[in-house]
Amino acid sequence: MPASQVEAEFLRVLLKNGFTETKAKIIAQVYTENSIDGVYTHGVNRFSKFILYIKEKVIDVNAEPELKHSAGALEQWNGNLGAGILNALKATDRAMELAAEFGIGCVALANTSHWMRGGTYGWRVAKKGFAFISWTNTLGLMPAWGATNPKIGNNPIVFGAPYNDEAIVLDMAMSQFAYGKLEAAQIRNQQMPTFGGYNKDGILTTDPSEILDSQRLLPTGYWKGAGLALLIDVLATVLSGGTPTHEISKQTYEHALSQVFIAMDLSKLGNASSISKTINQIIDDYHTSIPEDDSKEILYPGERVLKTRKDNLLNGIPVDEVVWKEIIGL
Repeated sequence: MPASQVEAEFLRVLLKNGFTETKAKIIAQVYTENSIDGVYTHGVNRFSKFILYIKEKVIDVNAEPELKHSAGALEQWNGNLGAGILNALKATDRAMELAAEFGIGCVALANTSHWMRGGTYGWRVAKKGFAFISWTNTLGLMPAWGATNPKIGNNPIVFGAPYNDEAIVLDMAMSQFAYGKLEAAQIRNQQMPTFGGYNKDGILTTDPSEILDSQRLLPTGYWKGAGLALLIDVLATVLSGGTPTHEISKQTYEHALSQVFIAMDLSKLGNASSISKTINQIIDDYHTSIPEDDSKEILYPGERVLKTRKDNLLNGIPVDEVVWKEIIGL
């Protein structure tokens, strides 16, 4: 389906649900770009859920983020339960403004909603020449290592660095597979390519339905991912003065999240003139890796996105018929 058609439908629904034209266009564009880049779980497949949150008054279409506290390069903001995409874009741009002034900028955002694809903000910052680190907490979807009950979030973290005219962007959840990937595989009746969690009997499985049913997602790196997820929650909560995962998990809907956005102005570094060359040398060497399967390429984080983006812009966004019918009925 042509990206323009998808974006136009998003815009129609957003305007119908109370957003101003300016806000609606931004949100529609981000949902479309996520879909173009192949992140359908936080693009076209997620859009109807976003509208549900608006109808349930979980997200305030009129809310604006506001500064709560400033300490030089560090700021704390309140998202006032506004649209997560809009709040995250504001925090991202503010982090770059602070970095341009201080060399580094950190914006911690409390009381916000789901930011959709964290990579959106990594690409935005890195393509402007900044380095970027960002993370968010979520509701408890994953057990602590060695436990059986969901306690920690899969808390995505994003890293970004400029690379020629594009960027290197790593956007990863702390679970082996993001919750949205499990849901997408379940809809398609597909197995995961490797173990993604446990069934109710505590046996590792590739069946997304069994994993979602047990709520025992497998942490990335086992105990390491579980530990990292915990610290992401701690730092997001403390830096923003916001809500931790265990409190978010008590709510009917996932909202009032805590997020952190850190931008670094590479032009202010002593080695600024050689950074581009250095990054190119690192990636060139990385690409000399010998693939285990000769039919597959060794790709840096974000490289597959560029290939998917090119294909979807040329051939259209693949949209599930059931998903699309739901959207046009909104």
